[in-house]
Amino acid sequence: MSRKILSLLLCATALISFSNPAFSAEVGSASAPHPALLREPSELADFDPDNPPERIRVLVALGPSTYFLKDGAPHGVELAMLTGYERYLNQGRKKNRAPVQLQFIPVDATELLPALLAGRGEVAAGFLPASEGTGRVVDFTIPYRNDRYCVAGPRSMNAASFDELGEQKLQIPSASYQARWLQGLNEARQLEGKSTVSSELLSAGSAIEPLLAGMQADSAPTVALQLQLELWAKAAPGAKRLFCSGDPLPLAWAVRKGNEGLRDSLNRYLSTQGSALVGRAISQTQLYLRPDGKARTATEFSASDKLGLFAPAFQMVAEATDMDWLLLAAIAQKESKFTNYIRRNGGPTGIMQVNPATARAMGVKDPHDAEQNIMAAGRYLDYLRDQYKKQGVSDTDALYFMIGAYNAGEGRLQQLRRQAAAQGLDPNRWVGHVETVANNSVGRRMVDYVASVNKIYLAYKAAENSRVTRKGKMAPAASAPE
Repeated sequence: MSRKILSLLLCATALISFSNPAFSAEVGSASAPHPALLREPSELADFDPDNPPERIRVLVALGPSTYFLKDGAPHGVELAMLTGYERYLNQGRKKNRAPVQLQFIPVDATELLPALLAGRGEVAAGFLPASEGTGRVVDFTIPYRNDRYCVAGPRSMNAASFDELGEQKLQIPSASYQARWLQGLNEARQLEGKSTVSSELLSAGSAIEPLLAGMQADSAPTVALQLQLELWAKAAPGAKRLFCSGDPLPLAWAVRKGNEGLRDSLNRYLSTQGSALVGRAISQTQLYLRPDGKARTATEFSASDKLGLFAPAFQMVAEATDMDWLLLAAIAQKESKFTNYIRRNGGPTGIMQVNPATARAMGVKDPHDAEQNIMAAGRYLDYLRDQYKKQGVSDTDALYFMIGAYNAGEGRLQQLRRQAAAQGLDPNRWVGHVETVANNSVGRRMVDYVASVNKIYLAYKAAENSRVTRKGKMAPAASAPE
């Protein structure tokens, strides 16, 4: 990595470190950041695999292969691999302790390493090449895959080397590792007296996957990871691999310098998995790939996406109750996967699975109607927020308590808080306190529910932040010098 790139990386880190707003808005409202985005950096040099921290934040590149949303649920190769690490950390964990949870924070790929260095997460994942230059500022794990860059083109194209491409231009996103790799390749070719490879650099925010998915007979070739070509083999039938670079490209996860304990734990996990880890992640992710090759955030929905069908109703209720519609959507995804299940013989009903008695208490007459069902949920969450605010619960813990009470009931949560106080724990804190009591008293179901909704909500919030940031960076396409 050049000094110029290192300088840009450190400048971006400085900007990110001062960009997190203060927690001044009402918790659970659209203007309030998720608590995980405000946490202080965790130094995990003394990471104890037998006693890991309850929460580990993972910065993951938002992209059509790495991490994306479909029908409001997160998927992706990096998510699949690191979810396995979460299970690994919880193997043999004592039953009286709440499980370790990874908190996935999707960011734009260009933000990944600056955000890691700024302390917004403890791990960075996103098909990161473990280069010697970048290794001066972060620590990489052992590679989870030794990959290669490959040139892909339409089925009708035949070329076995860069020389055989002739004057054909490669289409490559400007803010990509492929663009840097091609620059280095052309410098080497010039030293060898060879002609440079022509390219067309696409605008910031573009990605390789839409090029593969939209590949037609007259499409320009592009450069992709071999991993990406394997992943998209079925979803992008118009594209084929033409040839690959002979140089190996190690892909790895990154942690900050000084977090050797966490790095070593990740390495032990990777060592137990072997080469099958990536293959399993590819198989799991292929089921959810979008045919257009794009990665959408929660606010970039379409009518064909289940979240998109109910988004107007979520937004209407959020406006009326000062709740974040993304929080309402996260609960709906967990409760019903955006299906309006109706139970007319009592019990939870509708997309939000609201108890009819709770709906009536919130002034809603017909909880079976989708919009009224969501309104009942919004009002109930607003009520819970007000109660915990009066009780002096912090914003961070109020969010956990709101989700927990939504699942188990306000009375049940109050009982668990009293038990926590009786055991010498803090009844106003969730992680490591009321969460532990809930895990031991009612089992994993409630704890897992709070964790699951929280993960989905965090994914929605962080992905939306990334979308806004990416939109601000969008610039006209440029052509690489020939």
